[in-house]
This record gives sequence, structure tokens and C-alpha cells, in this order.
Amino acid sequence: MIENDLTKPDPASWVRILSYNGRKFVTGLYWHPLSSPRQYMKEARAYGKKQRLDIVAIREAPTKIQAGFVSKKLGAVKGMYSMATALAGQFDSDFVACWKIDEDSYAIAGTSEGAIIPGGDMVTTMADAKQRILGLQNRGLLKNVQLFVPEGFGFDVRPFNIEELLAPNRLRNEYKLRQLTFGLSRKELASAGVLAGAIFSVGIGYHLWQAHLQDIARQAAIAERQRLEAELASKNTQAKSPMDLNSLRHPWASLPDTRDMVMACSKAERALPLSIAGWQFKSSKCDGQALAAVYERLENSTPKQFSEAATLLFEDAPAFVIDKGNTVGVRVALKIAIGRDEELPSSELMLKEVASHFYQQGIQPQFALVEDEPVQSLPGNDQKAPQPVTHPWKKYSFSAKLKLSPAFALEGMPDAGVRTTLIETTLENSQLGWTVAGDIYAKPD
Repeated sequence: MIENDLTKPDPASWVRILSYNGRKFVTGLYWHPLSSPRQYMKEARAYGKKQRLDIVAIREAPTKIQAGFVSKKLGAVKGMYSMATALAGQFDSDFVACWKIDEDSYAIAGTSEGAIIPGGDMVTTMADAKQRILGLQNRGLLKNVQLFVPEGFGFDVRPFNIEELLAPNRLRNEYKLRQLTFGLSRKELASAGVLAGAIFSVGIGYHLWQAHLQDIARQAAIAERQRLEAELASKNTQAKSPMDLNSLRHPWASLPDTRDMVMACSKAERALPLSIAGWQFKSSKCDGQALAAVYERLENSTPKQFSEAATLLFEDAPAFVIDKGNTVGVRVALKIAIGRDEELPSSELMLKEVASHFYQQGIQPQFALVEDEPVQSLPGNDQKAPQPVTHPWKKYSFSAKLKLSPAFALEGMPDAGVRTTLIETTLENSQLGWTVAGDIYAKPD
């Protein structure tokens, strides 16, 4: 039985304390990267003191160290567990999980490259949870991760037993919250004394420390520049026209346009047999990164037969993880051209043109304004509601159930600022059906 304790005196805070198997788990921590691999607790104390946060969880990933901060005035105390850290310890690779807490409360936790995803450790509404999961997909953070979501999120449902994952015998002390003491431990004091004495003996301690800080800042700036340049170089290998660093700030510039998306997805789908060794095609989803297809077992066909046949058709091995082995998933990687950083038209014009394109086919599309994501507030700080990151453009999502194949239904689709991000195909009663979804980027009216 799950007990939910809502400890939320600050209305801007996302902190929730949940109970599983008699243990307390805290969500909504503010995750901050630490740069010192040897003195990370000293760095965490300094940051916590500056931000008036006194409780911390430490996550040591293979390539980075993170500190998750929270204030004890929100009910979090030493000895409770960090929900995100405890769940991350149960998986050997990256994961994203979303599960229901109560009527309209859903918890989210996940990792990317071993580190807790910023803004991915919280309890929120179902609508916001859906939007966040979709945002992770659009940012490419769901690639090569284990995804666990309930029904109604638009993804394959995978079993996720939170009570079993958080069983007491699975919990380690490293998942627990710690009290931040704003000072140094005896060991750190001894080390600092030796270091200070050595520096003092040569009379240049202060200048060396300042130079060290400046060097860290300089190296960080260089590393960030190199990261951006590497990302730009990678994207330019797919770009139809050269991109620059400014293009990286425009999400539509890194997405394929509708025509290229439809061509690549349709070509990959045409290569899919309707039946493989007695397993029948059921559905497929194409998101520009890959085409994921689902086949359903019929009569006496076996997983072994499918695997042997699939080896000749697909590079990736099939995954028999759905519906007790009666359904199998296969994946075909795609590489589609990107990099069209066009001038955006007005939102009124684009909504009118995209809607008209579908109306002419007797299709009723769905549109929704995608709000700018707020900057996560530091839990426990005396702040008002989080401020959104404002962009000089508006973003709308759209979806439509087609009557014809995407190759015909999306022909002549307005393309300025319009990106189709998902094409789904289903086979029911020997009839193929299609659903598309995407985004519209436009100037505010």
C-alpha cells in the first residue's frame, strides 16, 4: 500500500515525500553538477550554504557527480531516500520511468548518460508528465533508454513494479539523504591545514588559488565551446545546408522537414514484410531516428523462428518483451537529412495553412500550444513561481488521423517552421491506418 505525504509549504516547490515498503522517498530535488571528483562534498556544502539548502543526495555516475539539494523545512530529513537515486541504482543503463501516484499525480524519474535528468525528478499532473516525456523524446533523450510509462502516454506499456524495485533489500546507504554541515570534517580540516601550511610557506597561496579558479573557469568555457562545435560538426554531417552555432538554438533546424521524414519512413516501412515466420505485422512508429515495428504471434509460430528470420532482415536483434512474449519489437535505424534554419512565418498564418491542408482531406487535426518550460526553482528557497525560458518564437503541437498514406496525405504540406516528428501505422481488420504528429514553430502574432 502506497502512502502519500504532501509536504509543500512553498507553492513553487515540486518536493513530495512518498512512502514505499515503510521507507520514505523524496522527489523534486534540485540536481546540480559537481566539478571536483575528490572534494565534491566540500563543493556541495558551499553550494548548499549559498542557496540556503541543507539536505543533499549524491549521485556518482561514471563520468560525472551530481548533488540533489532540498531544504529540511519541506520535510526532507537525513536518512530518507532520494527517489531518483534509489531508482537509478536498480538499472544497469539509462532509464525513464513514469508511474501513477494518485488520481492526477504522476511521478517521473530518469537518467541520461548515467546522470539524473534535470527536471526529471518530480511528481506532477498527468498532462504535464505526458508533455515532459514527449519533450525528452524530441530532445533525443529517450534513445537507447529503458522507458516505463502507463497506458495513455502514446508509448508501449512495459511492466514497472515500483514496490518491488524499492524493496528494502535493494536499498543502499548511498541512496540516502545527508545533512549538510557548513564546515569541514576532521579529515578535510587536516588535509586543508597541510595544504594551507604548504601554500603559506611559499607565500603565494592566495594568488595560486585565484589563478586556479580562473583556470577552471577558462577550461570550462573551452570545454563548452568544444562541446558545441562537436555537436555542430555532428549535425552538419546530416545537414542539407551548412549550420552555424546560432542554428543549434533553433530546435527546428535539427529536425528533418516533412518531405524527407515521409520519404525515409515510407521507404523503411515498405521494407517491412506483413508477415515474418508466422508473426503478423501489427504497428510501427517512425520518429526520424528509427522505425520501430511490432509483430504479433499467430497460431504455432515461435520466437526462435522469428529470430532466425529476422536476422536476415534487421541489424538489431528483436526484443520479446511485450505481452508475455506473444508480441515482438524490431527496430530499423534511420538517418535523415536535417538543417533547414528557415525564417519563421507568423503563427496565425501557419495554423491557418496547416489546418486548411487537413480540412481539404476531411481530416480534423488537433492543435495545442506548447508552453515554454519553466526554470526549476531551488527547493526551499523563498522564490515565487518558476520563470519560463522565453523564446522569440511560439511552438504548437499537432496531430491528425489520416485517411490516406502519409506519402499522399502530407504531399504539399506547408513546410516553413513545420516539422513532422512521428508517423504511426497500424493494421486492423486487414486495413492500414495512419496517425501523424509534429510541431509548428512560428513568430508570435
